[in-house]
Amino acid sequence: MPAAAPAPPAADPEIVGREALRGVILKIAGEIVAAEGLPAVQARRLAAEGGCSVGTLYNIFGDRDGLILAINRETMTALSVPLDAARKASVKGHLEARLMALATAYMTFALENRNRWLAVFEFRLPDDAALPADFVAERARLLGLLVETIGSDVPDAAQRQTAARALFGAAHGILHLAVNNRLSDFDRADLERDLQFIVKAAAAGMRKMG
Repeated sequence: MPAAAPAPPAADPEIVGREALRGVILKIAGEIVAAEGLPAVQARRLAAEGGCSVGTLYNIFGDRDGLILAINRETMTALSVPLDAARKASVKGHLEARLMALATAYMTFALENRNRWLAVFEFRLPDDAALPADFVAERARLLGLLVETIGSDVPDAAQRQTAARALFGAAHGILHLAVNNRLSDFDRADLERDLQFIVKAAAAGMRKMG
């Protein structure tokens, strides 16, 4: 009889416990941000609710900035789900329809998860601090969904990247202004019309680039 395959090495209990606690803390912190906003995220509160010490919390996340970045990365990952679904559902549509599907999915996520969405863009690291590689990669992946949506309508890859960045900036800007009542009192119908105008103008410009 052939020799039995060796058993896989046992997982390190300390690492398993650390990852489990990390997940618990992120869940608690995400719920706090969603309900109360980013300023409510405090290490002592999280440690108490997570059943650990503040020192353990910082051993996992480094500091409060590291914790917030981890929360925001979770939010970006959650955002990618409706965006990717919208991209796939509209893949056979014309450029404007594809872009509008993504814009609508983005708007809906932002309105339904306002505090978590705002936290992604309103938190800022000190000027001398670098963003973690996994955060940068997740951010690039989200923009990549828009680049894929534009696709061959802008044949040049560099122009396609520029178009995606510019369109996201315009759509995000109008959405951010709207939810903060910086243009007028918030009105979803007005916001949708504004986004449609931006997308229509962008699609027309991209067709000319092609």
